[in-house]
Amino acid sequence: MSAPALPTVGGQRRLMVVSADMGGGHEATADALEQAAARLWPQLESCRVDTLDLMGPGVGRLFRRIYVGNVEHTPWLYEFFYASLWRHRWFARASKQLTGGWAGRRLHRAIDRFDPDLVVSTYPLGSAGLAWLRRRRGLGVPATAYVSDVAPHPFWVHRDLDATFVVGEASRSLGWAADPGATVEVAGPVAREAFTPARRSDARAALGLEPDALVVLVSCGTYAFGDVVATVRTLLDASPTVQVVAACGRNEQTRRRLDGLGMPGSRLRALGWTPDVAGLVQAADLVLSNAGGAIALEAMACRRALLMYRPIAAHGEANADIMVVSGLADLCTTPEQLTAYIRGAVEDRAPLRDLEARSALLADPGAARRVLQRTAALGGAASAAARGWPMRASDAFFAHVEDPLVRQEIGAVLELGEVSPGRRADLEEVRAQVQRGIPGLPALRRELVAGRRPAWRLLGSVEARDHVDEVSAGQVGPELDRFWSESLPATGPPWQMRLVHGPDRSVLAVKMHHCLGDGVSALALLDRLLDTAPDDPLVERRSRTRTLRRVPRRAVARGTVRAVARGVTGLASLAGRGFAPQHPLGAVAGGPRRVLVTGSVQAEDLRALAAPARAHTHEVALALGSQVLVGVLGRAGLLEPSRPLRVMVPTAIRAPRLDRVFGNWTGTVALDLDGEPLRFAERLSRVRGGIRRCSARGEPEAAHAVMRVLGALPAPAHAALARAVYGRRFFGSILSYMPAARRSRWMAGAPVRAVCPVVPLAPGVPVTAGVVLSDGVAGFGFLLDARLGIGREDVGAALDAAIRDALAESA
Repeated sequence: MSAPALPTVGGQRRLMVVSADMGGGHEATADALEQAAARLWPQLESCRVDTLDLMGPGVGRLFRRIYVGNVEHTPWLYEFFYASLWRHRWFARASKQLTGGWAGRRLHRAIDRFDPDLVVSTYPLGSAGLAWLRRRRGLGVPATAYVSDVAPHPFWVHRDLDATFVVGEASRSLGWAADPGATVEVAGPVAREAFTPARRSDARAALGLEPDALVVLVSCGTYAFGDVVATVRTLLDASPTVQVVAACGRNEQTRRRLDGLGMPGSRLRALGWTPDVAGLVQAADLVLSNAGGAIALEAMACRRALLMYRPIAAHGEANADIMVVSGLADLCTTPEQLTAYIRGAVEDRAPLRDLEARSALLADPGAARRVLQRTAALGGAASAAARGWPMRASDAFFAHVEDPLVRQEIGAVLELGEVSPGRRADLEEVRAQVQRGIPGLPALRRELVAGRRPAWRLLGSVEARDHVDEVSAGQVGPELDRFWSESLPATGPPWQMRLVHGPDRSVLAVKMHHCLGDGVSALALLDRLLDTAPDDPLVERRSRTRTLRRVPRRAVARGTVRAVARGVTGLASLAGRGFAPQHPLGAVAGGPRRVLVTGSVQAEDLRALAAPARAHTHEVALALGSQVLVGVLGRAGLLEPSRPLRVMVPTAIRAPRLDRVFGNWTGTVALDLDGEPLRFAERLSRVRGGIRRCSARGEPEAAHAVMRVLGALPAPAHAALARAVYGRRFFGSILSYMPAARRSRWMAGAPVRAVCPVVPLAPGVPVTAGVVLSDGVAGFGFLLDARLGIGREDVGAALDAAIRDALAESA
C-alpha cells in the first residue's frame, strides 16, 4: 500500500471543555464549541467535564436547588449576592478564590487524565477553577472562557485566564469592569450549528405552525422561571392572530398547566424538553425570554427579534439592560406593556425586522471557530511557565530513580521502507511531519522542571529541527548504540529522534524521558505523528468527543471495595515474593554505553505458536523474549542456573488503547523465569501460567497503588523510597509487551515495517527486553549495558534460534 496523499496529523488537537449542568445554556455553548472544533481540527479529541459533578457527590444537585430556589422564591437574596460581587471587590475576590480552589483541585485530576492542549470554560465556577490552577498549579496549556451571557459578571471574568470571550463591545466593557486587568475579547454570539438564518415559512411548515400568525416563542430557560402561564395568557389575549409556542424545558408542571388552558394548537403549543429549539427559533417572529442567556445568543444567530419580559433577578436584568442599550432586544416589564407591544407588532412588523437587522450585524457563524482559533494561538501565562505543572506521582517516580549512568529513556526504533524505488525518507520531510503534530501534542512541548517535586513547564512552541537529526552510517546497529548511549538534552522537552541511513536499511530512532509516559503512552504519542490510511479503523485517531461524568455513588462504593480487595491480595502476593534471587548479572558495574539489538517476527508465526498452547499472542511474545534473555545471559555466565531470574512485566491497568498520549498508567507483575534452558513449549506454559496467576491476584493494581501512595509522601521520602524499590534487589530484568496500531503507518512517505521498543535499564539491572506488535509484525528490542560484554550478534542469533526452535517444536 502506498502512503496516503495527504498527511493526517495537521489538524490534531486535544480540547477540554469545562461546563456544567446548570440550566441549558452552559451545555449548549459547550456543544457549539465542540461542533466547531470537530470541523476545525480533523483529528480532534475532545473531552467535556461537568464542573459540579467533579466538585463532589451531590454538589450539582445542591447548587441547582439553591439556584432555582433563589430565583423563584428569594430573588432579593440572589440580587443581593449579585450586587455584592460588583459593589465589594474584596467579596468578589474571596468568593472566586474559595470556589476556584474547590473546583481547581478536582479539575487538576481531570486535566491529568485527559492531557488537553487547550481548555475552554463555559461555566463560571469552571473558569474560577482554571484560574486557580493557573495561579497555584502552573497550568500551562491555553485556558480561556466564553461567557454565555450577554452581561458578564465578576464570577465570569478572571485575569489569570489567557482570555475571556464575550458577545459584543458592550459586553467587553462590562467584562473589563468585572475584573480590571483581565483580557476580554469580542467573539460574537456562539451557538450550535443548527442555529442559522432560515426561511421562516419553511421552518413553520416543518413544524406545522400557522403560516400567517404572529408566532411568539416563549423560552424561559431550562427551568421555565417566572409565571409562564400568565405570560402566555397575556400574549393570547393581546390578539387572536398570535400563536404562542411555549418551550417549558424540564418544568413539566408548567407544561401541564398550559395544556390545561384548553387552547387549540393553532393558538398554543406547549412543549417540554425538545432538541429542535433551532427550528422553533427559525419559525418565530419574536423570541421572548426572561433570562437572556443562550437563547438570546441563539436568537441572534438565527437573526430573530428578541423581547425581554420581566427578566429574572441579577443576571437576567443585567442581560436585558445590555441588550436594550445595544439595540439587540426590546424590554417589557408589565402585562400592559407586553399587550401593547404585541398589538403593535401585529399591526406593523417593521420594528421586529429592525431588531432582526441589528442582530444580523452582530451574528457571526464563525464565532465558535474564532474562540477556538484564538485560544489555540495563545500560550500559557508566563507565571504558570515559571512555576510548572506538578507531575503525577507515577511520572515523578522515574525522575527520582534517574541516575547519570542509568538514564530513564524509553523509546522505539521504526524500521522504514522506501518511499519509492531508490528513494528513502528525507530528513526535512520527517521534520515537517513531526512539526505538524507538535501543536496538538502537549507532551512534545513539556520541559522538565527540576526541584524537590518534579514538574512540567509547557513551552509555547518547539522546533522539530532542534529534536530531529540525521546520520548516514556504514552500519545501522553501532549508530543506534551511540544514540542510546547519549543523554537527552538537559534543557528543552526531553525527547529526541534520529533518522539513520545504512547501506541497506533506514530507521527512525525515537526516545523520550520515562516521565513523559509508559510504553503505551509513548506508542500512542508516536502514532499521532505517523500518517494513516484514510480508512484506518483505529477509533483513537478519529475525531471524537467524550464526557467525564461522576460515577454513581453505589458504583463507586462497589468498585472501591473490589479494588481494595484486589489491592490487598496483590500486595500480599508481591510481599510474599521477597527479594529477587541474585545473579552475577547484578554485580556488573554499569556504565554509560549501551548496546541495542532489534529484530522482528511475523505475527502469524506468533499466532501459530499460540493456538496449540491455548495462549495469547502476547504470552508467546513474552515467552520468546524470555528464551532469548535466559539463553544469552546463561551462555555469558551471568545467570546462576539453579536460581530463577525475576523479570518485571509492565501490565496495563486500563485497556491498552492508543488514546492516552501522556503519563505512566501501568502496574507490573513479577515473573520468575527458570535459569536453566527449557524447550519453548515448557517456557511458554510457565510464562503463561505465571502471568495469569499474578494478574488474577491483583499484582498490577497493587504495584500501581504503591506508586500512588509513595507519591503522597513528602518529596524527599518519595525519592528515597522510589530508589529503594526500583532496582536489582527486587528484579533482575524488565520484559515488556505492548500492542500498537494494527494497520499501516507512514513517516514522511516511508512505510513503517516494524516498531521495535526500547525499555530503559534500571539501577543494577543491565538488560531489558520489549516486544511491540504492529501491522502484522512483532518488533523485538533488547537493550544491554555494554559492560556485560555481550555482542549484538549473540543476541540476534539467540532471537533467530528461539523463533526457529519454537516453530520446529510446533510443526
